[in-house]
Amino acid sequence: MSNAACLTVWSPAEISLVEKKSEFIANVFPCETEGEAVARIASVRERHRDARHVCFAYSADFGQRTRMSDDGEPSGTAGVPILNLVRQNGLCNVCVTVTRYFGGILLGAPGLVRAYSASARDALAAAGRAEYRTIARFRLPLAYGEYERIRTLIEKNGAEQESADFAERVELIYSVGEERAPALSALLSETSGGKLIPQQLGTSRVKRRLTQ
Repeated sequence: MSNAACLTVWSPAEISLVEKKSEFIANVFPCETEGEAVARIASVRERHRDARHVCFAYSADFGQRTRMSDDGEPSGTAGVPILNLVRQNGLCNVCVTVTRYFGGILLGAPGLVRAYSASARDALAAAGRAEYRTIARFRLPLAYGEYERIRTLIEKNGAEQESADFAERVELIYSVGEERAPALSALLSETSGGKLIPQQLGTSRVKRRLTQ
């Protein structure tokens, strides 16, 4: 899975579902590392110390670390369906726990799969979606008279001005999605007869919410 294309959840979420007197409490957490996921699971276990089961699945470190647990439920009835939902949604950097308070009525394997799946699905929906993008930052020295035209040009091409230092010349700092950076640099060079050459400062990964 490409880091730049990774989808994840935007925020924590919690939902509760009751099935034949058993309560299933699903929690979703954004977790970039396996250590964060393990800590979230421990926190849920601490909060629900009297629960019969705390089942979970996570995909952390941009999909490089995945794990699931049925926590005493019949094999394949809890952790597997939760992890399948994470994968079906193309998610990484997410931890999902489903805590079960037993209500005294056995649900059977199909009933357990349905209950764990439904609660995890609803919590994932409530958490919303986000994506990771790789952003490239550039420095662009230019003359005062070019500033407004160039600022407008880069913004129309998906870049964002971060700052502008007005000294002997204008030093413009802008950021743009890594996938758009080469085309924008070529456009700046073309429109200036080769005089404007952006200097890359580095890249960073950012998380942005996706609208529904």
